[in-house]
Amino acid sequence: MQLVLWVSLILQLVESNDVTILLVGSRHKLTQNRVIEKRKKVLEECERNEMSCSVVDALNDSSSESQGFWAITPAIFTLTNVSDWTIIAEDTSEINIENLKRFISTEIATDTVFAGFGLRDKEPTIIHHFGMNAPTGFHYPLLSVGFVLSRTVVDSIRTVDQMENGFSIDVKYEFAMLLYKKINVQLRHQPSRFCCGNDFNTCIIRCSSPTISSFSLQDSEVHLMVKTFEGHHKNRLDVLKNTWTSDVKRVEYCSDKEDRTIPTVDLGIGNTERGHCAKTWAIFRRFLEVSGVGAKWLVIADDDTLMNWKRLKQMLEMYDPDDKILIGERYGFGFNIDGLSGYDYPTGGSGMIFSRSAIQSILKVCPSCAADTDPDDMTIGICAISSGIPIVHESRLHQARPQDYAPEYLKNPISFHKFTDIDPIAVYYKYLFDIEDHAQQNHDSDKTEL
Repeated sequence: MQLVLWVSLILQLVESNDVTILLVGSRHKLTQNRVIEKRKKVLEECERNEMSCSVVDALNDSSSESQGFWAITPAIFTLTNVSDWTIIAEDTSEINIENLKRFISTEIATDTVFAGFGLRDKEPTIIHHFGMNAPTGFHYPLLSVGFVLSRTVVDSIRTVDQMENGFSIDVKYEFAMLLYKKINVQLRHQPSRFCCGNDFNTCIIRCSSPTISSFSLQDSEVHLMVKTFEGHHKNRLDVLKNTWTSDVKRVEYCSDKEDRTIPTVDLGIGNTERGHCAKTWAIFRRFLEVSGVGAKWLVIADDDTLMNWKRLKQMLEMYDPDDKILIGERYGFGFNIDGLSGYDYPTGGSGMIFSRSAIQSILKVCPSCAADTDPDDMTIGICAISSGIPIVHESRLHQARPQDYAPEYLKNPISFHKFTDIDPIAVYYKYLFDIEDHAQQNHDSDKTEL
């Protein structure tokens, strides 16, 4: 009897080399091209290591009608075949197949394996529902360095009959909570296997940031419009003007009252306590009317948004401004387990970026808001789907404050949002200020004066 068990164990270890790699990005040609290149490289490495592998683009390999596959669970639910091992990672993640083979050779696919780099909240945060129902010390995976699931875990996920709630905000946290609540599995934290910024030779998956700029961008080609109202002119706009908007060549502060000392623009839209849809639509129309053909991108920010403008422009240089495209921190609403319902939207506080043609298409399909107080970002999401505009996720844009995120997640941030219980100027200088860039600007200015 003991011999039979040993033989069974050995067979499981030997045969557990069937791998599916599920890469998560955006429904856009940039992700598509990255996955095509990565698929070729991975399949070649798998062949050399005598492994059976498949590489799936979670969004671009699915039908255009499918929604929410970036939320992970629908993408897993609709996999054609379940492998012994499933790897979930971002489209930019680097995967070492040789190290993966070593890892799975020590594991059993019939065990409950959920392994990655574990993030932990330092304090209760609204984006994670203040840790409600989470166990003490709860870990959730850093998606940029990926995670590994065994067949048993994937099979269990595919028995789940519905998503947890209406909103998809931080899918890595929500996915980990689903595994904990539905099948009582928690993430195994293995920082030497799933790495970011480390030099470990043992890394299975390593984070990698895209650095290739394909389109040069002049300051005059990006137009910033800040949503505000009279009650915030003094306390909030002073913060912005003394930090990040001082670097912006084309900026308008869009308000319900003109104040030439700032200056602000009166959009002719009264302030509302919530939603701000009518104000955002007025910003769209004004951008098309006054920005001129030279402005290729519109950036909309709140008056309590902090940004690094240089990092934002560097990010935009990866994208073709002639495409219909919308960039932001992607949230979702109403996703079903099979991906046949719901929609993406760019959460407004982190900053929303639109190409000119995207704005034109949105206004053509949705010339106005159903109500002035409708949530502008969710309305944009609905109109984007109807217009065929991809919402491209940028993980360095943040809807909340720095303390609302695990420190390991905050790599080279572009934005944060909300001034509640923080010193916004201190936050700007700690996370978003590049002293080297400002030193270079001052040096260049001195040379010009000479």
